[in-house]
Amino acid sequence: MTIEKLERVMWRLRKNNPNNNRPTFIELKKAIMQEIGTDPRTYLLNKRALSRLQWIKSYSATKFELTDKDLTDD
Repeated sequence: MTIEKLERVMWRLRKNNPNNNRPTFIELKKAIMQEIGTDPRTYLLNKRALSRLQWIKSYSATKFELTDKDLTDD
C-alpha cells in the first residue's frame, strides 16, 4: 500500500461519483477492488489508511465524507 495507490482510489471515487462528497462504503470497496485488489483484508487496511490520513471521514454507518485533504496536502 503506497500513497500513489491511495491517490488512485480517491481519483476513482471522484470519477465514479461526480459532485457527491458523501459516497457509500460500497463505492469505496469497489474503488479499492479496481485499483488495488480484491482481498477483504486489503479493503480494511486501505480504508483504515484513508481514515488515518484524514482523506475520508465516516458520516454514518453506510456513508463517508471526502475531506479533500488529498487534494491540498503535499
